[in-house]
Amino acid sequence: MDVRRASLLVLLGVLLLGQGGGAQTTSQKLQQLQQELQQQRQLSAAQAKELNRIRRTIQNLSAQQKEALARLDTLAGQVADLENELAVLNTRTALAEQQLADTTSQLGVTTARVERLKGDVREILNLQYRSRSNDYLGLLSQARSLSDLLIRLRYANMAGQYNTRIIANLKDEVATLDAQRAQQAQQTQTLKDIGARRNAALDRLKTRRGEQNRLLAGLRDSEQGQRALAAQRQADRALTARTIDGLITQVTAERQRIEAERQRRLEEERKRREAEARRIRIAQERARQEAIRLAAIRAEQERIAREQAAQRAREAAERARQVARQQAEAQARAQAAREAQQQAAREQQQRAREQQLQREQAALQQRSQQVQAAQDRVTQELTPLPAVSGPLGFPLPGGQVSAPYGSGGSPWVVLAASDGSQAVAALPGNVLAVTYYASLGWVVLVDHSSAISAYFGLAEPLVSVGARVSRGTPLGTVGGSQIIGPQRMAFQYRLNGLAVNPGF
Repeated sequence: MDVRRASLLVLLGVLLLGQGGGAQTTSQKLQQLQQELQQQRQLSAAQAKELNRIRRTIQNLSAQQKEALARLDTLAGQVADLENELAVLNTRTALAEQQLADTTSQLGVTTARVERLKGDVREILNLQYRSRSNDYLGLLSQARSLSDLLIRLRYANMAGQYNTRIIANLKDEVATLDAQRAQQAQQTQTLKDIGARRNAALDRLKTRRGEQNRLLAGLRDSEQGQRALAAQRQADRALTARTIDGLITQVTAERQRIEAERQRRLEEERKRREAEARRIRIAQERARQEAIRLAAIRAEQERIAREQAAQRAREAAERARQVARQQAEAQARAQAAREAQQQAAREQQQRAREQQLQREQAALQQRSQQVQAAQDRVTQELTPLPAVSGPLGFPLPGGQVSAPYGSGGSPWVVLAASDGSQAVAALPGNVLAVTYYASLGWVVLVDHSSAISAYFGLAEPLVSVGARVSRGTPLGTVGGSQIIGPQRMAFQYRLNGLAVNPGF
């Protein structure tokens, strides 16, 4: 797999792996949040009172409960790391599958061309075997004048050059075929290796989630455990805004580098597709010329067959006058049968070569359509984003506002819908980040040039980093956050770096 091509798509995965590692306890995180808010002079009396209450609740837990919560923090961080690692591996899998499909398609074109050239070379060898070298001298000796000799010599040399070129083309195409087969084998192995890593990550994730569920079940069995979990959820809610700010700040700082990498990757792909499109056009023109040549050969064969038939009729008539009619007819039938058999063999061989050419043309046409579709996609994705204008699209079709912007001091709006509902892009843009947080679930950030829209609480993402999305493109299913709640998601809109009311 082309690692440079994948670098954009794994960049944020590398940045965000380890984002929930659990090096601090929940109480320490709350204390750090309180200090940061005080330094920024954003801590209201109500917020300070609430943070102190949550901290006291956690501090009053038993040592066993604190240990259980600390273990839950650690597991949550490990689960988040594994989810993000799997997202990176899924992206690499998709890239490897796309590259393998491209190579397989190119291999089909090359195979069809090699089969057609093999037929041409067999015909050349058969012709040389039948004619030997004497026919070359005989052809020249039949010249009626010097100019006729020069014309015959020219056409004989052109035929020789054509034969030499066909054999050289076959050699080149066989080398290309071998290289594509080796590339296909390597890409298949790469895909298997990524699959093995993905399965290992899935096994680790299953183990961590199993331990997490057992620990949660144990805490839920007792009243004290339930109070500990309630305190944990309250702490997670208090830390949510900080988590979101940290994520968006980190991604925004990398936005220029991410966009530059996206543009570089797309430009490389555009050049590669253009080069392949040129090669396909050249091959299609060669195939078209070969079709014309074969048609001319067929027409010439038919003309010769008519002339031979007329000649046979004249010879048969002449023989009939010279020998007994019965003997002449028997000889004529035998000669006609031999010539008919030879003509049938030539026609069958000609049809086989035409069919090989048709298969090559069909493979070229199919590959040309695939390359054109890829070129159109790259051109679209290279087009600059339009300026942000007009109202935002509602990001949860069929849903409604559950908690408006600013509720409880939160800089986002909470939306609710039925199970399985999908969040959609509020504006056209480029996917800037797709990452998983233990408390927030899957988070998707979409870049709109001067604005960023953020979608929190997704259960399953449907897009990957670098994708160009239109207004209304599905981004993921809702209900993936334990603090936002089932059948819900949170939406935030940032204009010039500041969270603003989206207007719904």
